[in-house]
Amino acid sequence: MGTAVSLPQGASSRVTCQRFRSPREFRLASSAPAERTAVRTIDIFVVLYRRRPEAAETLVTLSQIDLQSLGFDVEVHIWDNAASVHSPPANGFLPFKWRYVTAPNNEPLSKVYNTLLRASNRSYVIVFDQDSSIDEYFFRSLAANVASAEADVFVPIIKHDGSVISPGRLRWIKGAPLADMKVNNILPSHFTAMMSGLCMKRAFLQRAGLRPFDERLRFYGVDTRFCRDLARRGGRAYLHDAVLGHDSALRSTMDPQTALERQIWLWQSWLRVFDMNIGEVIGIRCYLFWKAWRASRRADTSLSFRELLAKVF
Repeated sequence: MGTAVSLPQGASSRVTCQRFRSPREFRLASSAPAERTAVRTIDIFVVLYRRRPEAAETLVTLSQIDLQSLGFDVEVHIWDNAASVHSPPANGFLPFKWRYVTAPNNEPLSKVYNTLLRASNRSYVIVFDQDSSIDEYFFRSLAANVASAEADVFVPIIKHDGSVISPGRLRWIKGAPLADMKVNNILPSHFTAMMSGLCMKRAFLQRAGLRPFDERLRFYGVDTRFCRDLARRGGRAYLHDAVLGHDSALRSTMDPQTALERQIWLWQSWLRVFDMNIGEVIGIRCYLFWKAWRASRRADTSLSFRELLAKVF
């Protein structure tokens, strides 16, 4: 049921996939039982990093869901980033169509998403990383709300250690909890959400151009920039009531040096996320000077203020 592709070292991350003609789209009646729902076509993008497919929580939990019985025609696109060995899923592991691509370099997530988007053609796109825990209710909730809600993006609730970490809202450049988070409702335009679990209409992504994900960003900030661009383009996001369990690198890292390195990557991303007007451009630079100064004063920081600035800018 699957196709495996390996990219040579140094090659462009361009994937050529066979295109399938889209089936007719039907309107899903909210009162119809599950067995009578119309089939909705979804491409699912899963990005792996130093993880075999059979050990990825996302793929393990997806493999246990009968997506066809829930009214979904799915193809899973597995991108194995920085893979030294070509390791497609074992036969029989995934009970749906899949494509597997190995990339020898650790490609930016924004570039991976744009590449997979061009190599697929289903009506909806869902992005997952490798550490999401997905259950059947995620897709049941999605089916019901895609049928009834007028929105371009469908957003789940994401929890880490029992606390909600997505969605949230932007308070200038700082993320904060939504003051009054209402499920099964349209989100405010200033919302922000993690990329994992987002279900996006392909029609909206196509309106956003050839590269709807900002390729100036590598790993951090891709989701925040996408949410900001969604609002700028007049798109609507809907919060449905599915809940995903998720690991958070910034919250889980205990080693101070690794934590600082990831914090620097996050700061670098802010220069690209917050550049929509001159006020943001100036403000974010002032804020980063302050953040670097504070970090340099900590006892567990091995870099000086000047060294931190050199890395961030």
